[in-house]
Amino acid sequence: MVSVVSSPEPAAADAPADAPRVEVVEAPPAAVPVRAIAEAGRRAVESFVIAALTSTGVYLVGSVYTDAYYGRMSIDAAALDLPVPFVALQAVHAVQNLLAYPVLLLVIYLLYRAVAARLPRARSWTGQPPRGLGWLALVVVNGLVVSPLILAAVAAGANRALIQTSSALSEVTSLMQFAGFVLVVYVLWLSLGPRRLIFAEIRQRRALPIALLAALFLLGALVNTAGRARADAERLMTGAADGSVAVAFTMATGEAPPPSADLVLVAIRNAQYFVVERQPDPPSRTPSAYAIPVSGVDAARLERVNPAAPASEGVVIQVFSTTSSP
Repeated sequence: MVSVVSSPEPAAADAPADAPRVEVVEAPPAAVPVRAIAEAGRRAVESFVIAALTSTGVYLVGSVYTDAYYGRMSIDAAALDLPVPFVALQAVHAVQNLLAYPVLLLVIYLLYRAVAARLPRARSWTGQPPRGLGWLALVVVNGLVVSPLILAAVAAGANRALIQTSSALSEVTSLMQFAGFVLVVYVLWLSLGPRRLIFAEIRQRRALPIALLAALFLLGALVNTAGRARADAERLMTGAADGSVAVAFTMATGEAPPPSADLVLVAIRNAQYFVVERQPDPPSRTPSAYAIPVSGVDAARLERVNPAAPASEGVVIQVFSTTSSP
């Protein structure tokens, strides 16, 4: 019988006594820089603030529209108790006004990019003080950027009928004029003092120009929305709107009929018919409206004022073709 004995591995040679001792220390895992965490937190806060301001602005625009729309027909919007989503949805009437100024800025920016591609010296105009431009040219360029907002503020202040739509709208117009005045002073100072383009201030996220432009943009949208609401209400009262519906009531026993028989339906809310007297063109500035309880009406006859347009089939794509069986 043969036994196999494993010999131990030779021990490593002893190091000299005076040799330095080397200790291996494991590197800790790479920590996330504090600056990156702060930047991520700042972006999250900015996103939250932008979302909150956007939703608030949309509701504010819709609220101004509903107040001006029903107020033009002598109906208090608070009496209708409209749901919040419906009020916010009315902001769609101001989409054209909301997109006008951003589209203008986009066109100006695209023109700048086209000029910068052909003239390399123009590329530095938005990044550093344009020494090649005189103060008059700076005033003209900056004035073109803010002129739509300034002209809108001047027009709103000159429209007395629009100011008298509601007290809230009057305050909006006054605030719009004040913001416009501050923006004019800022543009003059920016052009004559530091001699910079307002685009450079926006790119560097300066708080003052961004706040002034955003405030005038939103306030202008509110004023334009109120004007659009008044026009829509007048079209409804005169029967020119496609949604104008004439209504005739058969009152219950013992209930008095409304003073006018030529009525246009506005809304049915809170168990009440809200109607307004049909107006000639141009409509009266003080139309009469009525709130008729549903419980006092036996029957209500509704009829479109204008004939409905024929249905359009449009473009129909048939995925499955149906064949008749023999």
